Amino acid sequence: MTPKHGPWRAHVVLHDVAERQIEAMSDADREVLDEAIVRLSFDHRIGTRAEGRLEWEYRDEGVRIVYIPTVVGTIILVAYVEVG
Repeated sequence: MTPKHGPWRAHVVLHDVAERQIEAMSDADREVLDEAIVRLSFDHRIGTRAEGRLEWEYRDEGVRIVYIPTVVGTIILVAYVEVG
């Protein structure tokens, strides 16, 4: 019998710029951002892709995340984050 587990999620990697932005955030902002990153890890297509570009952008509840998913969506590189 196969083991039961939760839904599949992508591995999220933070670019140096995004890491510095997160370090400068308050704990409350980090919590809001964390929830958004979890949503992205389940489905990177919830954002919008700029025409002719690799970058995608996700905006929701005062959060903005610019990211690049791999072709099959197994890894998401978060390049830029904002909360506010």
